[in-house]
Amino acid sequence: MIKKIISILFFIFTIGCLYFMSKGLVGITAAYALITFNVIRVLIEVYASKLIVDKLTISDKYKEEIPRKVGHILLALITFPMMYHSFKNTIHIVIAPSIGLLIGFILIETKFIEKTISRIEGDSNLNSVYGMILGFLINAIISLLYPEYTIGILLGIIALGVGDPTACFVGKRFGKIRFTNGKSLEGFVGFILGATIAMYIASGIAIWKLLIIALVGALAEFYSNEYDNMLIQLAVALSAIFII
Repeated sequence: MIKKIISILFFIFTIGCLYFMSKGLVGITAAYALITFNVIRVLIEVYASKLIVDKLTISDKYKEEIPRKVGHILLALITFPMMYHSFKNTIHIVIAPSIGLLIGFILIETKFIEKTISRIEGDSNLNSVYGMILGFLINAIISLLYPEYTIGILLGIIALGVGDPTACFVGKRFGKIRFTNGKSLEGFVGFILGATIAMYIASGIAIWKLLIIALVGALAEFYSNEYDNMLIQLAVALSAIFII
């Protein structure tokens, strides 16, 4: 019970940090400290989720995906938005994910990530982790050159954080109409709906515009494989420039 209470308090604290960062009420140093805290928290919760699902009597195809998607969702919906709200329009929007790449490389080389979120089908988590950070970093660099591109960073990471897991689990659970690459029509539609709803909550942009942007993201997810975490973000951000 105590562990559950502590976990809930940590979650509330995290959401509070995200709110204050979105209002510009947290300094650069504090922002780095809070983002670091949340990355550590994500790693702990990914590992905890793996311990939990390993004890459940569910299919291996879910056991291997759930811990990965927990980390996927937490990073994309909390940690990266923290980075966005704290550092947008400053050089730190590039510095912070660059540091993340270095730390990710260290964790991967020490096999920590492979031990906690390995995949049965053999797709290396190095591509998954690097893809998420690289997509954010490339969008961040573009946003420094073209300030109107800034909203694309947020939409890209939000679409990835919700759309990709939704496509994965909807496809595995309900997918019946399969394409030659193994992906399903149901998962494709799940991506569009999940990403659209999440982007609307985060931005308030017109639904019809977000549906088109989500469709572009879904196409990027459909035609990509190991680099989808990067390509989805880039596709969504680039399309947002022409549609919003």
